[in-house]
Amino acid sequence: MADGLDVSRLSPGDAVAALRSYPRRFRALLTSLDDDSPAGLDDVVHRAGHDGLSAVDHADHVARSVAILGEALRQVLVQEEPSLLPAVADDAAREWQIAAQPSSVEAVLDFLSAECNALADVVEHTPADAWSRAGVVAGSGQQMTALAIVREAVSTGANHLRAAERAIEAAKR
Repeated sequence: MADGLDVSRLSPGDAVAALRSYPRRFRALLTSLDDDSPAGLDDVVHRAGHDGLSAVDHADHVARSVAILGEALRQVLVQEEPSLLPAVADDAAREWQIAAQPSSVEAVLDFLSAECNALADVVEHTPADAWSRAGVVAGSGQQMTALAIVREAVSTGANHLRAAERAIEAAKR
């Protein structure tokens, strides 16, 4: 997402706060509307925005990305230069994944909460000297440190939260 949050100076403590905030922020967005929408709430949050994804799709994408990034962080912390799965699938694979896995708002929010809190727990218990440990992203050869993995999770959450807000605004029109 091009309108990304600058996470280049994000500390692990700030990452924990951000990760723990995403379930609450997505829940507020997906379960209430500030004004009277001609469409029902369920229709609004499931209606695709300009990017082809609905607000629920964006929340689901964050949950899936955080799950992958959480596993990557755990690998980096216990293995020497592990091979890591790419965190974000290409657009076609992501769209297929979303279409193949329709989910209720509550199921997506529960998944998001579980994954964000699990990653935040790992971050909280990671020693300071482990943040420079790294793995290699499969297929790209790109090296990614533990801190970069956490920053990517926070950036993904922030970017998709904004995209979900835009999808809801578009659906309400």
